[in-house]
Amino acid sequence: MKKWIYEFLYRFPFVPIEWIFGDLDQFDEFTELVESGRIPPGRAIALGCGVGREAIYLAQHGFEVTGVDFSPTAIKRAKRRAQREGVDVDFRLDDLTDLQHVRGTFDLILDFGALNDLTPEHRDLYIQNVMPLFHPGSRFFMFCFDNKLPQEEVQQRFSPFFSIKPLRQRTEQVTSRSLSFYLMEREMEVIER
Repeated sequence: MKKWIYEFLYRFPFVPIEWIFGDLDQFDEFTELVESGRIPPGRAIALGCGVGREAIYLAQHGFEVTGVDFSPTAIKRAKRRAQREGVDVDFRLDDLTDLQHVRGTFDLILDFGALNDLTPEHRDLYIQNVMPLFHPGSRFFMFCFDNKLPQEEVQQRFSPFFSIKPLRQRTEQVTSRSLSFYLMEREMEVIER
């Protein structure tokens, strides 16, 4: 999606887009993993963090969190929201296809719909830029719309590097689009396939 569209949505959030502004409780595929301890606290990064919903939630559950988004408005709103919630999150303005301000590896990497909004060539750049953030055993939680990022493409892009566990597929209430949720784990060694 074009950057200006997101800037508009973040500046004027009168459109009830549940996957951007909705309550995180609607994503129990994710919250159950955190609250059950299946994903224990550690160093986390939210890719395309938007207004900070997931990043703030993780900080409230004991994670050391970085949030990255290309929208200045989203980052400003996320910082204000974290301050209101009384949590510390390191929000950074950066581009997932050309990361300049994020270094190191993370125990948990989140993508709530960022990859599926990119064109195929930008998806390749995303993979190149995001892969250095993983260490062996890092977990990658991703949700995407199936019409934008089909399950076959997820398998093709990530199976050389991760064990992939599809968690659930369901239909979004507002648009009736199919969503898929994945939990991936970075393999200890890259297996040639």
